[in-house]
Amino acid sequence: MSIARGRELLTNEQRQSFIKVPEDELVVGTYYTFSNSDLELINKRRRDENRLGFAVQLAVLRHPGWSYTHIKNIPTSLLTYIANQINADPSSIRRYPQRENTLWDHLKEIRTKFKFVAFTLKEYRKTFKHLYQLALENGESMYLLDEGLKFLRKNKVILPAITTLERMV
Repeated sequence: MSIARGRELLTNEQRQSFIKVPEDELVVGTYYTFSNSDLELINKRRRDENRLGFAVQLAVLRHPGWSYTHIKNIPTSLLTYIANQINADPSSIRRYPQRENTLWDHLKEIRTKFKFVAFTLKEYRKTFKHLYQLALENGESMYLLDEGLKFLRKNKVILPAITTLERMV
């Protein structure tokens, strides 16, 4: 076992559960229903794949909080739910990442418009300080990981790799 491996708290399955996009109807309705101003911004894109890709990027940044490139599997039910809101074909998402510049341009626009911030050393230090204070009262790892995620989401920080949070805890 390597040194880095020794600091990991989660199994691969637990890690995936933190990153997983929810499929529960109530959760999907809560986190993935767009406002009129969201729809206006999304619909500025002409092609289905760009509207849907932009919408999915916005959705997963809001919850669970990772960028589109970190999420490996977007459930079909969620793609359909989002696509129905913007009158797009859910299967068009397959064409979205073909032009990487579009993906990054959309992320930049979403970050600017919705005030998301990248996880930098500054955010690392703020989160570490927050977790340190909580750990003085409750040092349970899963509690601290969950609280770290809540803290970052509340502050609109694009989540880092889950292993970064594990090392912090």
